[in-house]
Amino acid sequence: MELSVFLKETVCLRPSEQSKRQTIELSGLDRISPAILYVVLFFKSSLNSEAEYAVERAKRALQKVMVSWNPAAGRFRINESTGKLQIECNDEGITMITAASDSRLEELGTLHEYKTCYEKLVPQLSEADDISKNPLFVVQITRFACGGVSVSVGGSHALFDGVGAFTFLASWAHISSGKDESDLIVPNHSRDAILSAIYSPHHSCPEAASIYEQHHITAIQDLYGIPMQIMASDDRCWESALVKFSRVDHSQGGLELITFCVDKEIVETWKGQAIERGNLFKCSTFDVLSSHIWKARVKALLPPDTNICLQFPVDSRDRFQPPLGKNFTGNAFVLASVSCLVRDLLEEPLHSTIRKIQGAKHVITDEYIKLYTKALESSNKFFPSMRELTIVTDWLKFPFSALDFGWGKLSSAALLATPVQETAFLMMNLEESGGFMVRIGIGGQYVHDLVSNFNNFNYY
Repeated sequence: MELSVFLKETVCLRPSEQSKRQTIELSGLDRISPAILYVVLFFKSSLNSEAEYAVERAKRALQKVMVSWNPAAGRFRINESTGKLQIECNDEGITMITAASDSRLEELGTLHEYKTCYEKLVPQLSEADDISKNPLFVVQITRFACGGVSVSVGGSHALFDGVGAFTFLASWAHISSGKDESDLIVPNHSRDAILSAIYSPHHSCPEAASIYEQHHITAIQDLYGIPMQIMASDDRCWESALVKFSRVDHSQGGLELITFCVDKEIVETWKGQAIERGNLFKCSTFDVLSSHIWKARVKALLPPDTNICLQFPVDSRDRFQPPLGKNFTGNAFVLASVSCLVRDLLEEPLHSTIRKIQGAKHVITDEYIKLYTKALESSNKFFPSMRELTIVTDWLKFPFSALDFGWGKLSSAALLATPVQETAFLMMNLEESGGFMVRIGIGGQYVHDLVSNFNNFNYY
């Protein structure tokens, strides 16, 4: 559909008071994919006469929250001696755009489904030749004719992981809505605990010049069975990507972003069935949905004798020793991994796949985390084939519905570009109480088969 958006103002917001100047050394977990991720948040509010005040209040709140979340106002730079990416906390600021549309939110239909016109709701920034000139976090607030509002945010994945980014958003919303700032957690942005642990002389971590030599790490070992493409030897390989604020590239293979909705009743039935038939102690929504989308995707893409791999991030904040703490904002997710043949995956019952996924989670121990993180510091980088590798990310635990900037609770959320666009994201369906969503990117020629597979698997 057509969506007219009129830009009103572009400003660089800096912290309301000078923050702590520092350089944050990033870990391999941060630097593995520093590209920009965009989310559009929709609020079916009725802001009219007070809209200008509401937007100004959100601006001031963002400036306040940046004081303690100062990496968001910083810039990337490459350490010339190591070739590794760093964050310079220099208060250069966040780019915020305010805009207006003469359309109404209801004209957009189902809000959580990606539409090309959503690209107009996120900041369209010019590309800088130097990554140190680009903001790490961008915002666009668009007011609609109905009084509704969209808040679009884009941030580098190297800045915060999902937990950190959501806590940042929640803190901004908390202050914007006028709530007590003393209720907020004090964030910890330092990666020193991770870096010190993996380089500690007391930690016996095998040295390897190449990431290909890390046979002792399941998530890397499993990738040996699928094609891999080697990358450059340091973080300078990211420079051309980091100066681009690009979103969905429809020119490469006709990638389409598909959103599936699943009723709570269906998921609960699958969970109960898996527990009963597989004699499982427990079964989570993530276990069920990740098993289901893995089966549906590989059936659409690959022949039966193909080696395949499912990988999914596991939060290591509490598994790392000593624990990183819930206020740690850097990337703390380590990939768990399951591998098999397409034929075996499609022939085995749902509960067997779930058991493998649960087993992969148990592998993520303190020792594994440190070995994995150390491996990412090795001299080679690679991209595995995204046909054989399925990545599933769990956003089910993020309470998006609680986000309130002072103009009402969130009505819906839509994902735009992600660092790996074929990744499947599991989210709550805010437009259908209790329901769930699966958002995934796939080549246009496979959409029909994927939809058919996803909707026709019968586990009863």
